[in-house]
Amino acid sequence: MVEQHNQVLYLQFDHYRQFPELISAVFTRVGGYSETPFASLNTAKSVGDTVEHVVQNRQAIVQALGIGEFPTVTLWQIHSAEVLTVDLQDAWRTDWAQHSYFEPPWTPETIRKGDALISQERAATLMLSFADCVPITFYDPQKQVIGIAHGGWRGTARGVVMATVDEMQQRFACQPEDIYAGIGPSIRACCYEVSEEVRTIFMGRQEFDTMPTLPAYRKRVKESAVFSTIQLADKESLRIDLQETHRNQLLAAGLHPEHIEIMPICTSCNTDLFFSHRKEQGKTGRFVVAMALKQA
Repeated sequence: MVEQHNQVLYLQFDHYRQFPELISAVFTRVGGYSETPFASLNTAKSVGDTVEHVVQNRQAIVQALGIGEFPTVTLWQIHSAEVLTVDLQDAWRTDWAQHSYFEPPWTPETIRKGDALISQERAATLMLSFADCVPITFYDPQKQVIGIAHGGWRGTARGVVMATVDEMQQRFACQPEDIYAGIGPSIRACCYEVSEEVRTIFMGRQEFDTMPTLPAYRKRVKESAVFSTIQLADKESLRIDLQETHRNQLLAAGLHPEHIEIMPICTSCNTDLFFSHRKEQGKTGRFVVAMALKQA
């Protein structure tokens, strides 16, 4: 479902709308302040945009959701399967939408590295940024636990969504059959050509030099992968469908099929609505995905 606040456009997963305590949104690139090539709702300074525009855009996002007073956290995304639990008793940076966030700049000491966040905190927002990689959101209404994962091909091959479900179980005693998941817009197989090396890693014939896939996930990673080939004029092109691959991994983690919703939108085909790192050859911004629980 498409929502609008002033000029800002965002999408919502239909199956989350039954939970009044949950705030969830997949923001488009529409309605912000950034100029080309970051036009317009870019949330990342690291791509070359100005701090002023990024802060204005982040403020527009939190205002659109009515969460301007919420502490907001994010990650330094590294294409891993690292899952971090947000506990505001710990030293988390929570000023994502403020100028202070950029003073000092991003360093390992000021922002934590990983590719998934989970939390049971009330009135706190999880935010991750995307531009072709797959956003995967999680909600367990029984334990009232939220989560977001960042699934590029490397994180997918490392089993980031399975790691997220495992961490929800270990930290909060969530049961996979209770968890709802949303798979957001990403580059799809129509536009996502990959090398043979990508397939060899998914198939377990080659391993990452660093952060290798955990042995417990290797079989499920192999079985989940959805590859295809397209005959082009001059070659056969190998493709991967990351959205379907993530769906398969969620099923392997124990989620019910009816609890998984996909937004079948290709970011590369729809650069009027979403940033696409590949289509725009790296000269683009990042759209953001948000999850939060309202104050009890």
